[in-house]
Formats: sequence, C-alpha cells, structure tokens
Amino acid sequence: MVVSPSDVPNQGPLFVKVTAILTVIATILVSYRILWKAVHNSTITADDVIILCSMIIQIVNTVMGDLACYYAFGRHSVDVIRTGGNPVLALKYFWLFQILYKLVLSLNKLSFLASYLRVFPTRKFRLICWITVAVILSGACGFVSATIFQCIPVRASWEKHIPSTCIANARFRWSWAGYNTFMDIWVCLLPLPVLAQLRLDRIRKIGVMLVFIMGLFVCITSVIRMWAMVDSTTTKDPTWGSFDALMWSAIEASTGIICACLPFLKHPIQRLIPSWFGSLSTRSWRSRSHTRPGYPMSRLESQSGGPTHKRNGDYNDKGVDEDVESMGSQGPIVKNQIVLKTDIVMRSERRGVDHGYFI
Repeated sequence: MVVSPSDVPNQGPLFVKVTAILTVIATILVSYRILWKAVHNSTITADDVIILCSMIIQIVNTVMGDLACYYAFGRHSVDVIRTGGNPVLALKYFWLFQILYKLVLSLNKLSFLASYLRVFPTRKFRLICWITVAVILSGACGFVSATIFQCIPVRASWEKHIPSTCIANARFRWSWAGYNTFMDIWVCLLPLPVLAQLRLDRIRKIGVMLVFIMGLFVCITSVIRMWAMVDSTTTKDPTWGSFDALMWSAIEASTGIICACLPFLKHPIQRLIPSWFGSLSTRSWRSRSHTRPGYPMSRLESQSGGPTHKRNGDYNDKGVDEDVESMGSQGPIVKNQIVLKTDIVMRSERRGVDHGYFI
C-alpha cells in the first residue's frame, strides 16, 4: 500500500526550503555583482566569471539535491518504497550532487584567490596565491575524478546490487572533508598578514580585514558538515542518516558564493548610511600620514567595481592632494593619475583605471 511521504518521517521538504532560500540569495548577489559592473562600464574580471560559473553549477546542484530528497533522502529506508520513492534514482542524483558540490567549492576558493591576485601587488603574496591555485586545481581534479569513478563500473554507485569494486567510501569522504576544511581556512586567512600592513587607522583596517575574513562563515559550515558526516559514514539507514551531511553540503556551497559577493554590498549600504561611511573615510584620510609605513590603499580604494575617475568638470585638486597624502608621496602627483606602490617600482596609472574589485 502506497502512503504519502507526509505520513512518514520526512526531512526532504526541509532541504528544499533551506537550499531554495540560500540559492536565491546567492543568485541575487551574483547577479547584482555582474550587473553593477555592466551598468558602470566596469571590467568583468576573472573572479567574476569564476563565481558566475560556480553559481550556475550550484543551481543545477540544488536541483540534484532536491531530486535525491524527492526520491528517497530524508526518509527512513523502510519508508522509501511504500511512499513511492526510488532508491536507485535517489542514489544516482546523490552521486551527481557529490560531483557538482566539489566543483562549486573549488570554484568558490578560486574566485577568492583571483580577487587576491588582482588586488594585492606584492610579489611574494602573489606567488603563494598561485601555488594555492595549483593545489586547489589539482585537488579538484583528483577528488572529482575519484567521486566519478568511486565504483567500477560507474553505475554501481547507484545500482548497488550489481558486482563492483568500490573505494572505501568513509575514508574517501573524510579525506575530502579534511582537505576542504583546511583549504577553506587557508584561503580565508591568507591575505590577513598583508592587510595588517595597510596604511590605515585602526577602525578602517579592522573593517577591511573583516571583509576578507567573511570566508570564515564557509569554514564554519564546513566544520558543521564534518560533524554531520559522523552519522553519514556509520549509518545503516543511508537515506536517513546521510541527510544532514547532504543538507550541510548544499549550505556550504551556497554560503561560499554569498561570502564571495558580500564585499559588493558596500555601495547599497553606503547609500543607506552615507554619514557613517563619510565620517569613517574622513578619519582614515586624516590619520594616514601619522601611521607607520605600510602598503598604500590606492589599489584597494580603486576597487569599487567601477571607474574611479571624476566626470569632466567635477575634478578638484583637493582629491589629488589627498591621494598624495594617502600614498605618503614626497613629490607632486600628475592630475588625473594615481600612484601605485609595488615591491619593485613606483609607477603611475591613469586615474580611473579599473581594477574591478572593491571593499
């Protein structure tokens, strides 16, 4: 006798609601990020493209998770058949979910690193970033391939009744969880030593650092997912016991996309409370000449997602003087130009050159 899924313990609808909300929020933020740059004639940069690809994959991934829950996940194994479920289809969609989930998390990390490479000019830091990019790309290829071919033949991943050879699933999942959590923390903390050297007052410096460590939210969800995996890897009731790990995996993926886009909310927030931003900026400008030497903020200040130049007739010399002061320059700066300080040389660029990222 077939009964309704609502007549038995069923966590599937919870997965659909939670992931739908997070996916919609992530989609809105990514869309805002891209549209803001398009409207302001700003360059669409590598990190924008990467996070857009991640968002597209995550939308498909959310659907895969919904289908896995529709057919079985979130219900006890004994209730799946009698509620009209299909364990084979559920496992197949779960297999696809695992593949796409790993791709999304890898792309999220690469998006953060691409933004670091564009914002920070220091040679040593960029080398570390490129090494990290290589590690993440290698890890993505390795873990995604291992997920696809976790069983030979491949269809044995969802058709459990056929003869097959499969990897030790629990060890593989724990190795991925450990690698992923470590890389999340590493990518999140990577820019902090450089940010600590910014020539800013304490309040503004803390604010900038907080923007970059928003990725800690991803680390938190990653740790919670590891906690949920304890039941997932030991349960005798896979469609029920693996549900928490499934849901936290989806939450982790969407949270990473959201955190990557949060810095782009500066402009709407600044419009809502302009007085706070104005007073903070004024304090920062006035205090820079009294702070210890460090990295100038010109490159970060010009990352507002669009051109920083003034329109014809709106330019004033005061802004130039402030730029000189903020850079700690000893000599005059040419009008309509800003100075960037690197490890090698001091060079000038046209004011209005868009670096595409902002804080």
